[in-house]
Parts: sequence; C-alpha cells; structure tokens
Amino acid sequence: MAKKPTLRDLSEVTGLSSYTVSRALSNGADVSDASRKLVLKAARELGYVPNRAAQELRKKSRSSIAVITASTSNYYYLDLMKGIQRVLRGSGRNAVVADIAAEGVYTAQVEDAIVQDLIQSRTAGIITTLTLSMENIKLLESWDIPVVFVDSAPPEEATQVPSILTDNYAASMKAGAHLAQHGHMDWLFVAYPGRWSTRAERERGLRESATKHGAALHVLETENDSDSAHKALSGYLDAPGQTLPAAIIAGNNPLLHGVLTVLQQREIAVPAQVALIAFDEFAWAPLLAPPLTVVDEDSESIGVLAAETLTRILDGQLDAERRGEPPVPDYRPEDRREVNADLIVRQSCGC
Repeated sequence: MAKKPTLRDLSEVTGLSSYTVSRALSNGADVSDASRKLVLKAARELGYVPNRAAQELRKKSRSSIAVITASTSNYYYLDLMKGIQRVLRGSGRNAVVADIAAEGVYTAQVEDAIVQDLIQSRTAGIITTLTLSMENIKLLESWDIPVVFVDSAPPEEATQVPSILTDNYAASMKAGAHLAQHGHMDWLFVAYPGRWSTRAERERGLRESATKHGAALHVLETENDSDSAHKALSGYLDAPGQTLPAAIIAGNNPLLHGVLTVLQQREIAVPAQVALIAFDEFAWAPLLAPPLTVVDEDSESIGVLAAETLTRILDGQLDAERRGEPPVPDYRPEDRREVNADLIVRQSCGC
C-alpha cells in the first residue's frame, strides 16, 4: 500500500516550513492567504488528511464536540443537528455524532464505552440527548469536558449541569385537550421506556389531561424503535376482547413508524376509525394522507441554544488557559432552561 502523505511531504511540495504548513491547515492567523491556499491545494492533490486527535494533543483548541443521540432514526436529531451546526460553523468548531442507543436499544456498557472513547479522542464538549450516569458526568468533569443536556434531563444530583429541555407536561396537556375537543375518550399512548426522561412528563401530562376531560388513558410501553412498536401494538390489538382505541398518541418518530405500519396493514383508516397524534415534527408530516397532527418541540432551535451555551463555555475555558488558570467549565444558572412546544393541528386528529 502507498505511504500516506505526511506534513513533511506537504512542506517539501509547497517549499514552506512544517510550522507554516501546520498553521495553514489549522487556519492560523499568522499565515498569509497565498500560503494557506497553496497548502490547501497541495493537501487536496496529495490526499493529505490532518490527524485531528494528534493536533488536539499538541494544542488545546477545543474545536471538536460530540453530540450523543439515542437512535438516529428519530427525525428530532436531524433538526437538532441543523441548529448545532449552524452555531458551530461560526465558531470554527465541528461536531461528530455518537449514537448511544443504535436501533433504540440502550445498554450502560455502550454508554461507558462511548464516554471513554470521547475522552480519549480529546472531545472538547458534549451535547447529549440521553441522561448519562452520574459516574460518567463526574468522569467528564474530571477531564474538564463540559456537557449540555437536551431533550433528556441531567441526573438530579447534577444540579449545575446545563440543560435545554422542553415543557413536555404542558405539551401533553395540549394534545390531550385537543383530542377531548373531538370527543375522543379512549386514548392509547405508545411510549418508549422510562430511561428516556421525557417519557415521565409526557405520560403525566396525558394522564392529567385524561382525568380532567373524563377520558381513559392506556399506556403501551415498547422499546424505542419502529419494529418493537409494530410488534407491541399488533399484540395489543390482537388481545382477546380488545377494541380499537379512539385515538393513538405515538411517543416519537420511530414509534410512529411502527404504528403507521400496523394501521396500514390492517386497513384502519385515520382519522375515520382512529385519530392519530405524534410527538416531534418532521419534514413530510404535512405530506402524509391525512396530514399528521404533531407536538412540535422545534428541535432546531433547541440545537441552536445548546450549541450557543456550549460555545460560551468552551470559549471561557480557552480564555482561562491563556491566563494560566485551570479550564474548569463555567456553568451558570441561566444555562438551565425550559422551552415550550406547539401543537401543530392538521387532519389526522379529526380536524
């Protein structure tokens, strides 16, 4: 196999010192535009790719962050990444995705392994959509790696750690009230496991709304993927004496996929035979037949807020290092906030 091009090769091709080449590749301010263009052109032609991990060992640029997701099949994460990337582009940083629950299946061992990998790769900061263990939060803290939680809440003991959360209780109350307006009095909530902290508040809001409006709520728990939701709902409907609920609330995009598959296979018409509401907006929700009523968390805006919070913390760490001080993450009370969600009414609910 051909030898991979090195920094020295770039230096020889361009006639520039290794220092200048390195500074050009890292967008250093003390390199002329002409030299930078020459180095980048040579790097493309030679197929040179900088070793980011090695660069982070040599300098504390705090340029790479990780976004921990829990099953990337959820459209929520795609919009979340849009918001994160929009902010990071302006700060010269980049993001990588680490899926901690591929295909909806979570294990503590995978969480531990991913956190270890992120520390070893010198990740500057983390935005996580899943509640991490307190042990891992303390481990990251010992390495001065800041963490911002979105969607899922931090552990109760992590009282200072930043979080951008949705008021899922109020959003669920809105969804329940709307179903009651249509006269739907028998609700089925297809829910993911409680290890995702949003589950508790969504269920609490639906339960209180059902009690307020005289409706009955049934909760069908499934693993956090479409196949599990399909299997769980099929088994529920096939149970002896079971009737079709008046309304189904899908806990997220993957579970919605499973629900829609069951309804299509059984030729159950929405909303004529069952009303349908789902959590989290996605691009083609208005294009379904009928268009889907959703609880919209606006995850893109949440991504912006999370990235802005993390960027401020990372910039503060860089300033501390320049002053010769420990780069301890500066968490502030305003870094913990809750945002509202909207109910986007279309036709699947009966409107």
